[in-house]
Order: sequence, then C-alpha cells, then structure tokens
Amino acid sequence: MLSSFAFAEPLWLWLFLPIGLLMYGLWRNRKTAQQQAGEGVIANHLAKVFSMQNSERSTKAPIGLTLLTASLIIIALAGPSWLKPSDDDIKAPLIIAVDLSQSMLNSEGSISHLERAKLLTSQLLNRGSSRPMALVAFAGSSHQVLPPSDQFELLTLYLGYMSPQIMPVDGDDIDSLIGVITAIPDAKKFGFDLLILSDGFEVQGRALAKFTDAQDARVLFASLTASAESAAAELGFTVIKADSLLSGGDSWLKQITKLEQDIIGKSSQMVNQGYWILYPAALLLLLFFRRGFSLYWATSIVLCVSLIPAPAHAQWLDWFFSADQQGQYYYDKGDYQEAALRFKDPSWKARAYYQAKEYSKAAKLYRQQDDLQSLFNLAMSYTRGRNYSKAKMLYQLLLEIDSDFPGARKNLQIVTQLIKEIKQLGESQQEENPPESISPDDMTDMNLGADKPQVGRIQVELQQLSVEELLNSETKKEQWLRDISKDPQQFLAANFQVQYNMSQQESSSLAPKAGSNNAKEERND
Repeated sequence: MLSSFAFAEPLWLWLFLPIGLLMYGLWRNRKTAQQQAGEGVIANHLAKVFSMQNSERSTKAPIGLTLLTASLIIIALAGPSWLKPSDDDIKAPLIIAVDLSQSMLNSEGSISHLERAKLLTSQLLNRGSSRPMALVAFAGSSHQVLPPSDQFELLTLYLGYMSPQIMPVDGDDIDSLIGVITAIPDAKKFGFDLLILSDGFEVQGRALAKFTDAQDARVLFASLTASAESAAAELGFTVIKADSLLSGGDSWLKQITKLEQDIIGKSSQMVNQGYWILYPAALLLLLFFRRGFSLYWATSIVLCVSLIPAPAHAQWLDWFFSADQQGQYYYDKGDYQEAALRFKDPSWKARAYYQAKEYSKAAKLYRQQDDLQSLFNLAMSYTRGRNYSKAKMLYQLLLEIDSDFPGARKNLQIVTQLIKEIKQLGESQQEENPPESISPDDMTDMNLGADKPQVGRIQVELQQLSVEELLNSETKKEQWLRDISKDPQQFLAANFQVQYNMSQQESSSLAPKAGSNNAKEERND
C-alpha cells in the first residue's frame, strides 16, 4: 500500500514552515498580550489574576484548531495519490529463454545445469504472475516453445520436454534470440522483459544488448556458472549470480517480482485523493463561528480558504457536474478518450471507446449488456475491428431475434461480402506464416484465409491455435494431443528443424558471406 503512495505536488508541503511559524508567532503575541493586560491601569496583582482567567483555553484552542485545519488543507494541496491499476490486463510478456546447448548437460554438484535451470523456471511458473510468460529455447539457434500465456501449467509441462536433443544445431548463439523476440506480436506491441538461464555463451551478445536497450527492455541473466557472470555484466545485463541460485533460496525471485511491479506501475495511473481531506477541513472551519472564538482569526481562515485548489486530476467541472455530465462535455468536444474515462454509464462509456476507435474496449463493455441495441453495437465493434466472422454471427443472431432490426440486414450483407473477398485474396496469396497466438479480445479475425500448405501441417495448425483455445475447446485439445502424444520431444524437434531449415533457405537467398557454411560446419562439429 505504502509503496504505491506518493504526493502529486510535494512542494506544497513547504507551507508547513511559514504556517507553523505564523501560528507560533500568534500564540506568543497573544500570550504576551494577556500577561500584560491591565498594566498601568489596575494594580499589578489584580491584572495578573484577571489576565490568567481562561488563558490556556483562549490561547491554545484557536491556534491548535487553525493549525490542524491548515495542515489538512496543505496535505490536500500536496495531493496524496495512490496507484490505480489500469482496467486492461498486463500484456507485456516475460520471455524466459533457456539455454539448451550441450554444455548445459555438465554437472555442478549433484544435478546438471539444465536440470537446475528447469527447477528454477518451474519455481517461477508455480509461483504464478499477473503477466503472461513465453518459453524460448536457444542453442545454435533460437525457437519459441510456447507463445506468451498465463497458462503456467502448460508452460511447466513443455519445460519438461526441453533438452539439447530437440535443437537443430548446437552452440550458444544468444544473439539469435532477437529473431524470436521480434516474431512475438505482444512483445513488439507492448514491450517485454527477458530472463535468460544459461551457463555461458560463445557469441558476444552485443547485438542482443543493443536490441534490448533500443526496446527499453530489461534483461536478467541467471548465471548457472560463475564464469558466465562477467560476460553478462559487460553487456549491461542484470546478473543473478550463481551462488544465489545454488543456495536454493528464493532471493532471485525478488528481482523477477520487481520487474513485474515496474510493469504494473507503467500500466497504472496515479489518482489524487486529496480532495477527500477537504471535507473534514471544511467541518473544522465551521467551529470558528462558535461563541468564544474571536474574529481575530478571520484573517487566517480567509488565507486557508483562498489556498484551496481543485485536485490535480479534478478540474472545475468536478465541482459542478457529475461524472456522466463531464463525459458528455468531453464527448461533445470530440475528446472521446477523455470522455470514456469520465463516463460511468456503461453504454455511454462503450460508445465513447467506439468513437475513439478503441474497438476491443468497446466490445468488452457491450458484451456485458443484454439488450438488442448493445448486441448490434457489439457486432459493429467487431466489424470495425475487422473481426468479421464474429460480426457475421452476431448479425445473424440479431436477425433471428428481430428480423426488422434497423441496419442489421444491410451490415450482414456487407460483412458477408468482405469475408468472401478476403477468402478469395487468401487463396491467391498463400500465407505461410500465420500468427502464433491470439488474445480473446484481439479484434483481428483469424478465421479467414486460405488453406495452409500441407508441408509442416501439424506445426502450422499448432501455431494457429492459442493456448486459451487449446484449453477451452475439448475438440481442439484432443486433436492437438493426438498430433503430439506419440513423442512431444520429437514433435518439438521436428518443429524446430523446419523453422531452422526455413531460416537457412531465407538467408541463403540473400547472398551469404563466403565461408559461412564452413563456420557452421565447424560449430556443428
């Protein structure tokens, strides 16, 4: 709780110094005036008696009350704020890259480096996280084992199948991770962090360091041997030393947790709650009108009231209009993003997101409503977001309920024609590299496109299915399990080999450098 607290305008806290000095000066002056009351007019022993009557209460109570009220107002001015998590899920993945070179089979104590890397990764996956994780294997080449997902049980299952035998070429080419990372859509769009578990690397890794710096990505290097620590540190990676990993503790997990907290912080916003403090301050100000409080304090009251501002996040609208009225104000001005943040009414909030072209957010809100107009708006959101298959089904459902619903039949005809044209285009342009995963809220339609080539058919079908689809559909899960049930390691090895062969064919078509094949053969040897 305290870690997410901060003052929006901490410079206002300096007001405590002059206000405190002012209150002290007033207290001293009033006390002196009371002590000197009646001097030269009545006898000194009588003046002392009369001046001390109710002096403690009359001197301290107004000053203490004023100081308390001023303190509350100053704190409100400083804007005590807390982090409020965003409504969206964290989409920036943590990419876990496990070294599967032959050297990982060497032992350090009772278990090999590879087994230790698996145990550490399992510990991380079993702990869970609020961000998705991807599993990557690298040796002489790098390959994605599973795309970013929060299905940590499935990631743990595939972790057990990872071994040097599934890699198409041996080595420690850490720079080859760049190609795999750039092929992950979520990493490219939302950013990423990288965790590398390795016993060392032959290639210098400067390309990877430069790439992660350019992407503002943080790299944790879990060094399974002491010799690999210096090389990783030279690249600017945050090194988890071998001693802390061999100790068996969970101190290294704190560094992973810090990465996650930083990501949450980036996806959160500071919400100023200072205006709540103004309510008790206003109630305290009413006490100044009680009998026995002198108008001598009117100047202090006016000074405090004049300093009351609107909170940092609240403008003048907050004092006169409700949240929906403010949203309507920004909506009429054409500032749909701000209007969506202001609206409380879900229908208007969804409409503002739709106008702001945030179709996935609008669809998320429309799915929570149960009237026909919201169903039509949901279909429109899918249409605008190019998810034509879902839009078509919704238009058909809407027409089954109400065959005369305005605009539904016309939109259905338009979407049907779009689907037909896209399929025709897909048949003429065979797409050999379909996306590897899809989020349930992703507005891209993955159901369209021509049949994929028969070569590597199993691999292509696996890439088309997301982890969520596999777990939520029993039919797809059974089909997928039948394809890989014979030997999961052999399946991964065949998949990686196909990917490696394709990459070699692509590189050979770009005028390879002389001697590159010899270098590759030497590395294989």
